[in-house]
Amino acid sequence: MKKMTITAALLLTATMTSGFAKADASKEENIGFISGALSGAAVGGPIGFIVGGVSGVLMGEQVEKANQVDKVQAELLSQKQAYQLIEQQLDNAHQEISAAEERIQTEAQWLTEGLTLNMMFSTNSSTLSTNDKEIIERVATVLAEFPELSIHLDGYADPRGDEQSNLQLSHSRTSAVRNAFIAMGISEERLTSQAHGESMVTVSENDLDGYAMERRVSINFSANGMTSVAQN
Repeated sequence: MKKMTITAALLLTATMTSGFAKADASKEENIGFISGALSGAAVGGPIGFIVGGVSGVLMGEQVEKANQVDKVQAELLSQKQAYQLIEQQLDNAHQEISAAEERIQTEAQWLTEGLTLNMMFSTNSSTLSTNDKEIIERVATVLAEFPELSIHLDGYADPRGDEQSNLQLSHSRTSAVRNAFIAMGISEERLTSQAHGESMVTVSENDLDGYAMERRVSINFSANGMTSVAQN
């Protein structure tokens, strides 16, 4: 009778402990407690029931921790894969941008190779006409749309008059065109100029029609700062 009472008390204690574990413990701990208690009871009776239950709880905690570690590792792996995907996307974007820049540069060089626009002036004058200003405005619009382009200005004068005066006149003409572009919003860094005076005259003496072609500023387009002096 006493043995049965002790057994009942132990079973009651085990049942209460099991209820407590079920209320506060994790799923893994409860499973461990139950399985351990049953295994312990089968081997050692009521004492084995309690000992097995406690062992089962400890085993359940280990299982839970292992599951948590696996979950964290899975999240880290997912984040690593997401990071690698972003890196690949950025690399692809950089390659596309580089290809686009090369394509634009090639097109700019092709479009501007040998392209020259001449602004004509009256005798002894460096004043831009209304038509000249309209042309410069249209060119400035193109330059604004293609920032990779630059222009070089070459100023000339016909051979009449002294050499020094003609050099100064050609300089005044290039300055007038340059200032007009700056007024249109074109950066000074994209504008270079050179005054040649009468030093590059190719027309015959007293050729008035030929002289008219010498009184000019040549606007030469370039990409990557590559310029050439216009001879026309």
